[in-house]
Order: sequence, then C-alpha cells, then structure tokens
Amino acid sequence: MASSKVYNTNNDNNNTNNDTDNDIIPDENNAICEVVTDNTSNCDEVECNSLEDVRISHSTRSNSIFESIISHRAVLILLQSTLLIYNYGKSFTIDNPDETIETFVNKAIEDGSFHKFGLNDSKRAAILELKQLSPNGQIHTFIDDPVSDLQIGITINHEQKHFAVVFRGSESITDWYYDLQIFKHNYKDNIWIHSGFYNQLHTDNIHLCIIQKVKSILELNPDYKVFVTGHSLGGALSTLFGYMLAHEIDNNVTVVSFASPRIGNLHWQKSFEAKSNLVHFRVVNNRDLITATPYINYYHVGTDIRLYKDSFYINLGKTKSCWDFTIFSNWSVSDHSCELYYENLVKNIW
Repeated sequence: MASSKVYNTNNDNNNTNNDTDNDIIPDENNAICEVVTDNTSNCDEVECNSLEDVRISHSTRSNSIFESIISHRAVLILLQSTLLIYNYGKSFTIDNPDETIETFVNKAIEDGSFHKFGLNDSKRAAILELKQLSPNGQIHTFIDDPVSDLQIGITINHEQKHFAVVFRGSESITDWYYDLQIFKHNYKDNIWIHSGFYNQLHTDNIHLCIIQKVKSILELNPDYKVFVTGHSLGGALSTLFGYMLAHEIDNNVTVVSFASPRIGNLHWQKSFEAKSNLVHFRVVNNRDLITATPYINYYHVGTDIRLYKDSFYINLGKTKSCWDFTIFSNWSVSDHSCELYYENLVKNIW
C-alpha cells in the first residue's frame, strides 16, 4: 500500500461519560418521527417523540406514507460535514487533537483568520451553524490518499456518542476517471456494481484502512453510533462503503448520501436492503441529473428524501416508480450543487 496522508487528530481515549441527548441518533428519544396521513387536510401530521409535534406543510407532496425517518437535525449535521470536507486539508485544518469545532471557529473569528478559510457564503453558514448544533464535534482522522485520490474525514462527538465517515466528492481528473468507469464489476455471486466506484475504494487498499479506523474507534467506544456520508462521488462511495462496513461489524450502520448516482444491479439492491444492520437515507435535490445515472440495469437503494425549494418529500417503504429517476425527470446539472442541497435542506424541516 502506498503512503497515504492519514492525520489522527483525536485521542481515542478522550471519551466522556456525558449522557446528554444525541441529536444525530436516528433511533432514540427525539430523533424518530411517526407520520400519520391525514386525508382531511393538505398536510401530514407528524407524531414525534421530541418536545413538540411537527407539522409538514407541503400540500403538493403529501402522498408519502411512512413510519419513521432520521431526524432533520442529524441529516443537517452530516451535510454540513460533507460540505466542509471539500475545503478541509486545503484552506483550513484542525491540528490540535483536543480542539472542538466550537473552540476552533471561535478562535478563528477572534484572531481574524476565519475569512482566510476560503469559504463561500453557504460554507460559512454551515460551519457557523455546525458549531452550534455539534459544538463538541472533533476531527478524529483525515485521510488524503494520493494513489486513489480519495479524501476521507472521520468526525467524532464523544458527548453525543457517535462518529461519521465522510467522503469528499468529485474534484479532480482522477475522480472523473473513476466516475466514468460505468461497466460493472462482479462483487460476489450475482452482485454487480459500478467498477469505477469499486476500483477507487479498493485502490491502494484504502477501504481496509478506513475499516480498521472504524473498528479501532468501536473497540474503545462500542456503544457509539456509526454514520457514513458523502456528496456526489462521495455519496456513491459512502453507500458502497457502508454496505461493506456492515459486513465487517455488528453495529448498526446508517448511510446518509447526498446526490448519489446508482451503484449496482438488482441483486445489489436486494442484498443491500436485506442487511439487518444497515440503513440508507438517500437525499436528492429537486431534479439533480447525477441521481438519474447510470440508468440501464442500475438500481437505487434506501429511503428517498427529496428536497425542493419550498417543500420536501419522503418515500419510505413505497414502490419506486421507474419514472422517478430518469434523465427526463431529473435533468438539472445545477441542482447537483452541494451548496444548493444545503440551502434547500435548511429551508425544509421535518
């Protein structure tokens, strides 16, 4: 394995015993919502275990009947991390292993270095809100592998007892080289997956490095929740890696992908959705073209969360129409922007 830049910026033993509520956990306390369709009104009534009920007011897209979803707050935190990894290691880096996102941002604002991070308006808003939503969040590891051109961050929050593997999306010619390898690779048995995604994740055995990092965290923190996330190419890699990881550990693995293309064939879909310790929430912004590719004999997995400018739609446990994700229904290149995903997610709360 060629030399990769692996930055361990967190002391694994820095574990607190704080049992405060975990806003990013999708299966405890305030994170699960049950939706009951109200046929007499133009909205769905949501019965939540949080402090107050939430009402989804989107009359044009109220035909989704579902029982439980990941919290909006959890998805928002993961998207903020995904958005910021595009700049991490390039325009800013957190070197202190004890540094939290809150103390890092506050110091940068105080000493005037914040404006040097090179963040656009959406990314500035994301990092400022992230320090409020997850003030004790830390960078555990950052991997920059020159052979595969993969950049992966592992964030951790000891107070909220969770960590996330975050994949950076397409940026370089190398990334597009892998994106365009649409011929399928025989993963095992009848499971065939996109060869480019498989090759990039397996080049230089980088997947083994990440799996080992996850296992080392869980050895010290066996009750921590595991999340995997990413945007675009990062969304595809997070979906594939989440599937692989779920076969390596007994812990539940929650994948939240943004703007992900399809990964594999029908047998891949069935195998993915049959894995008992694996769940996937696939976020799509409006008519994002990339989410409609590749098309022939490729299938999406997981629960659809579709964002629009002034509404959202969640399709849980419903049969997916073949018309939902084609180049005729999803034709917009601009809707693929990670910043636009963030802007629409902020505006639409469930």
